[in-house]
Amino acid sequence: MRQPTDRARLDRFLSELGRRVRRPLWFYLVGGSVMIALGLRTATLDIDYVAAADDPLALEEPERAIRALKLRLDVNVKPASPGDFLPVPPSVLDRSRDAGSFGLSAVYSYHLPTQVIAKAARGLEQALADIERLIAAKEVAWPEVEETWRQRRSSPTGWLRYEPEEVDERLAVIRRRLDIDDRAVKSAGRG
Repeated sequence: MRQPTDRARLDRFLSELGRRVRRPLWFYLVGGSVMIALGLRTATLDIDYVAAADDPLALEEPERAIRALKLRLDVNVKPASPGDFLPVPPSVLDRSRDAGSFGLSAVYSYHLPTQVIAKAARGLEQALADIERLIAAKEVAWPEVEETWRQRRSSPTGWLRYEPEEVDERLAVIRRRLDIDDRAVKSAGRG
């Protein structure tokens, strides 16, 4: 088992990755690694990510680099996206927040409202606590989450792990934890 990733390990990983890639790469942090980058959690088990490039062949180089860095830096790194189990907005990557540049790697925090929905769908206590931290730190506003959910809930595809009704129930749990009135959310969704 590899060591948990803290801010220093995450920064070292991103710096090393940036030194190793020779073509432009868009690297989107997902899950706990975003919480680390935002200073909202001290450690995570995995550096979850989504990678993109103009040239699909350009993704081979970072894949090789990531395999080597996992061993060298003793970190867990794996591709993981909310889109692996929920429908995501088509422009989700374009709407992701800049988290810095490391060499030719442009690093982003994957679209936060979509991550909140994915964390809610999982329903794990750590995920729910992460949502509370994101909202309390004003990194994401609850109306953005609701609007993103409203747009995605009716998607006919992409429901690979959860049903929309399950996500509805888990978002209701978060609303209660955040003391957000469900009735106000429902009436705003009708308008």
